[in-house]
Amino acid sequence: MADLPFGFTLRVPDSWYEFDVWRAGRTGDLARLVDARVAATPELAPHRSVLLKVLREVADLAARHGAVFGAAMTDHVEDAGTLLATLMVLHTPGRSDPEGNTVEAIASGIVAVPPTPGTPAWRGVEIVELDAGRAVRVTGVETGELDSVVMQTLIPVPGGHGVLDLVLTSPHLSLAEPMLDLFDAISATLAWSDPQGE
Repeated sequence: MADLPFGFTLRVPDSWYEFDVWRAGRTGDLARLVDARVAATPELAPHRSVLLKVLREVADLAARHGAVFGAAMTDHVEDAGTLLATLMVLHTPGRSDPEGNTVEAIASGIVAVPPTPGTPAWRGVEIVELDAGRAVRVTGVETGELDSVVMQTLIPVPGGHGVLDLVLTSPHLSLAEPMLDLFDAISATLAWSDPQGE
């Protein structure tokens, strides 16, 4: 997977769409994903074009960021519209000095932002223990063109091969707490496979 010497697995809820970032923008994979979901859940048929548009936007964003894996939730809820969330997994080489890629070093380079009246923005930084290893967890609300609930989990790749960054986002600020709980549950499923992919 990309230049990662270690493969990884990550589980998302069955309702999410998983896609190969490279293929998503070059083939009809996304349309086939949506068509299969519509075939299984016919009540989604009126929303097919919206679902496909959202998935294409997510895939394009993932490709522009160099993601090695992507997934999206586009759950349609009656009277509430479509609930959106995205997952991108990025792999970076990290710092040239291996000491700069420890969880302590990564955490020390991220600034926490306490909640402030007048803005929804905040950022918390902590070190967490996952089955895949110790990681830096960054949670909060990021403001910009689209305000979003964000959870990043940065975990050193075994053997000193850079850092894996799991980025989960959702624009539903009113659902920040349940979204962060969901993002935590997804991030906790990260597991490494050996270099041969066995």
